[in-house]
Amino acid sequence: MRKILISLVFLMSLMSLAATPSPAAKAAFEKGEAALAAGKLEDAATAYQDAVKATAGYAPALNGLGSVLFKQKKASEAIAQFRAATEADPTFKLAWFNLGYAARKSSDFPAAAQAYEKYTALDATDPDGFYGLAESYKGAGQNEKAIAAYETYLRKETRATEQKWIDKAKESIASLKAAAPAPAPVVTAPAPTNPTPVPTPAPAANLGTVAQKKVAEGDKLWAEKKYREASFAYQDAVNGNPNDVEALFKLGNSYAVLGYYSQAIDRWNTVQQISPDATVRKSAADNIARAQQKMTATGGGSPQEANKAPGTGPVAESTRTQARQYYEGGVQLITQRRYGEALNYLNESLKLEPALTVGYVARGSTLIGLRRFAEAAVDYQYALKLEPTRSDALYGLAEAYRGMNRIDDARAYYQRYVASNAPDVRPELQSDARAKLDQLR
Repeated sequence: MRKILISLVFLMSLMSLAATPSPAAKAAFEKGEAALAAGKLEDAATAYQDAVKATAGYAPALNGLGSVLFKQKKASEAIAQFRAATEADPTFKLAWFNLGYAARKSSDFPAAAQAYEKYTALDATDPDGFYGLAESYKGAGQNEKAIAAYETYLRKETRATEQKWIDKAKESIASLKAAAPAPAPVVTAPAPTNPTPVPTPAPAANLGTVAQKKVAEGDKLWAEKKYREASFAYQDAVNGNPNDVEALFKLGNSYAVLGYYSQAIDRWNTVQQISPDATVRKSAADNIARAQQKMTATGGGSPQEANKAPGTGPVAESTRTQARQYYEGGVQLITQRRYGEALNYLNESLKLEPALTVGYVARGSTLIGLRRFAEAAVDYQYALKLEPTRSDALYGLAEAYRGMNRIDDARAYYQRYVASNAPDVRPELQSDARAKLDQLR
């Protein structure tokens, strides 16, 4: 079932390449293909590199180099080459497939899903792409999408040799459907007076004793207009019963009134997925639409994104503890160079605690490891917005800009890091920054 990660010569004629290879590039590429087929990985890498030097942006050669690196178990470097190939030629199907496969094997399931989505859009006839897409959705926790992709795979798979993967797809569908949460029983109730700009109904559910107590506690705090404290109580209720519609809905309310529209939308999306009541689902959809309008008007999904004064946001202590656990797990994975997995952990950490500055710095480092320099720069910039005195974000920005070949910007941030006297400055990195400044002159 697995597609071999090689760059096939005959596919070149089917693709519109962004860069027309020179004769020297073609010759080097063909040499690389032959070496790769013979298992001579070092020779193949050299030949592909020569092809790229002869013609910059030569997508098949970039893809070939990615294949070599992947076989050498250098997954993050391989992913960077596959991504470069897709950027050089967005119609290059094989590079999209390879990018999805490598990201999936690195447990970077969101990136894998995006790549497989591109591949299946370019080639809707290949069942392998839909199987990879389904596996990626499953790994990312997007179970409904995973089921749909598995079912598409089963409709398209006609090869008698693939029975093993057909069986696995059926098993995955069954397990995902079995794991789907049972909807919480809901009864309608009159909507209370609600100061939030996003009107909502007040669905009630049969709660466990602890969750019921926490919802009641949140309602009392809400009536006293202590919205931040109310959000803590509602979050505790959700922690006790993740499928409780009322607690999720009211947690969305509290996020919305505090200006955290992205988090509010996440909770209302969950309500839409699990509530059997059409009225409740429509109210959630209406709230989402209004919150999205607010996000457009304010320029972001949280006060920080709207350039307001950074703060910890509505984060209960239990949620903060969970966020730190995800952060620490992500950092540990970074030290092991398991960047795809680290990215998933840090994403979860920042969802739980949107103003965790060290989380943005760590995620920037992860994105650097994945060669996603532009995204890394955004995280480092946001870390500086939260804590302008941090020096690690200065160094990270310099590295990101150097990766993007924005030499002037890189030089400026290396200089700022060298000159910094912030408590987190590391002398060895200052020496490294000086050395890189000399290289960039």
